[in-house]
Amino acid sequence: MLDLFPLLSFVVVASITPGPNNIMLATAGARAGFRATVPHLLGISCGLAVQIALVGMGIAALIHRHPEVTLAMRVLAVGYLLWLAVRLLRPGPANPHDSAGQPLSFAGAALFQWVNPKAWMMALTINAAFLPADVSPGVAISQVALVAAVANLPCITCWAAAGASIRHQLADPTRRRAFDSLMGLALAGTAAWLALSQ
Repeated sequence: MLDLFPLLSFVVVASITPGPNNIMLATAGARAGFRATVPHLLGISCGLAVQIALVGMGIAALIHRHPEVTLAMRVLAVGYLLWLAVRLLRPGPANPHDSAGQPLSFAGAALFQWVNPKAWMMALTINAAFLPADVSPGVAISQVALVAAVANLPCITCWAAAGASIRHQLADPTRRRAFDSLMGLALAGTAAWLALSQ
C-alpha cells in the first residue's frame, strides 16, 4: 500500500524549493502573465510524471550504464540555463517581447525535465524510496507518478503566480532590468552549481 504522507512531504518540499523550473516560472509569470504560463506549468508536472514512470521502468539503469548520456544531458542543461541567463543579463534596455524569460510550451517544459537535475533527483528518489511493495510494479509506478504530478502542480504554481503578481511593477524599464538581471544571475548560479556538482 502506498505510504502517502512521506511521499507527499518529499514531493512538496522538492517542488516548492528554488530550482531551474521555479526560476523560469517566476520569470515567465512576470513577463507573460499567469494565464500564458499555464501550459509551462502543466508540461512540468506531466513531464515529471512521465519521467518518474520511465525511470521506474528501467530508463535510469540504462542511463547509468552509459555515463556519456548523463554527461550529454548535463551539458545540455548547463548550456540552456546559461543561454537564458545571458539573454536576461545582456546590457541595454529591457525588451518585454524578448523570448528569454517567456513561458515554455507544454512539450518544451515536459522535455526540459529530462535535462533538469532536480527532476532527475526527484524521479530517482521517488522510485528508490516510495514504491509500494505490496502491489505490482506497474501499479506502484503509476501510483507514485500520479501522486507526484498532483502534488507538484500547486507548488510550482506558486512561483508562476508570484512572478505574475509583480508583472505590473515591471512596466517600469528600470525595475524590469533589475528583475531580469536577478533572474539571469539565479539561472547562471543554477548552471554553475550543475556544472560543478557530481
